Amino acid sequence: MECPKRGALAGRPDEAMVEILARVPARSVYRSKCVAKAWRDLIDDPLNRKKLPQTLEGFFFKDKPSYVRDGGDAEHFVFINFLSRSVPLDIDPCFSFLTKRAEIENLFFEDSCNGFLLFYHVPKSNSFDLSYIVCNPATKQWERVSTCSCCPPVADCSQWYTFLAFDPAVSSHFHLLNFWIEVLDEGVEPLEDQVFLFSVCAYSSETRTWSRSQTNLNEQGQLEGWRQGSLDYMGPQHAYVNGILHLIVEYKGQDQIVALDVQGKTKRIITLPALAEGRRWKFIGYIGQSQGRLHYLNNDVNAHGHKKSYELSIWVLQDYDTQEWVLKDSVSFLKLFGKMSCTSGRSDFFVVAIHQDCNVIFILQPRNRLIAYDMDHKEVSVIATFEHEKWDAKIASYIPYFSESPALTNKL
Repeated sequence: MECPKRGALAGRPDEAMVEILARVPARSVYRSKCVAKAWRDLIDDPLNRKKLPQTLEGFFFKDKPSYVRDGGDAEHFVFINFLSRSVPLDIDPCFSFLTKRAEIENLFFEDSCNGFLLFYHVPKSNSFDLSYIVCNPATKQWERVSTCSCCPPVADCSQWYTFLAFDPAVSSHFHLLNFWIEVLDEGVEPLEDQVFLFSVCAYSSETRTWSRSQTNLNEQGQLEGWRQGSLDYMGPQHAYVNGILHLIVEYKGQDQIVALDVQGKTKRIITLPALAEGRRWKFIGYIGQSQGRLHYLNNDVNAHGHKKSYELSIWVLQDYDTQEWVLKDSVSFLKLFGKMSCTSGRSDFFVVAIHQDCNVIFILQPRNRLIAYDMDHKEVSVIATFEHEKWDAKIASYIPYFSESPALTNKL
């Protein structure tokens, strides 16, 4: 008797299936886990995860100010799991592979990007001897990076920010971009007449060197005018999209998005989406990357009549070259929070992330919870609740990267 023919996929070796899955988006890979247990085990196999695209697993949530060895408030991260996995991730929220090392003392979380995390490291013996540590929690690799020699001490800067840029689809190496305010004419009195300018230094893990982005305001004009603007003191909104770092900068009373390459050179200025007559932006917005495109979210107010209605608007930059913004969705505060308006200002909520593979945004209500809003199904769900208020908490979106990187030379 002739055996029945099996389906085409059934006859393929696992290696071929992994190669096929490696070429589809992460969202499709995770949907494939529902086909059969064999597929789920194949996708979750630790040896295969290095080849397959990964999606958002959850959030590292820092609810204490810092990790301080031998006294002080110890940094405490918790991991908020967003996905249910058949094979749980080996996640250490305490980052013991760093904090248990004798040479590492005070760590301060700063940024995250596509599976890598960035910390400031400050030795106890010299609080001005700042350096950076970039790590991959999935492989427990890490690298120490000295600060740029052309940058002034942090204590001398009214604003100092460092951003991490890493995209394994482009390169296994990472970049750091350091921004600080420089006073161009310190001798001028009164102080309000002094000219301040944002300077930028860029680090490449491939060359292991810093370089300063030179700026001539007279020659470059409007493209570089943002350097005389200001960033959000509560933490600049930024997004690394298609090899470009995007920042929200306030310049001449208007918010705009500045796009810089990994060398710190300004590539373009992007205007924010225009609102209909009678509506206005309420606070500094959020920018993020989803499905390969830049997104902008903000709370806008309908000021027609005596009553004001509040909504969260989600915009996508549909055409990067023409700067065409398209309104993707809008949701009322009543739907999100159960109330008509934001009574206590911006601190009432923070947009902390947008899912990189699907139409879901994550919002922190500092008083007690983290929620998710699904744009496709118009559903609000609670991801986590907290016992204490989280006014100064930092959240790092975590997309695991399971391959070892030549840019990170130390390992536990």
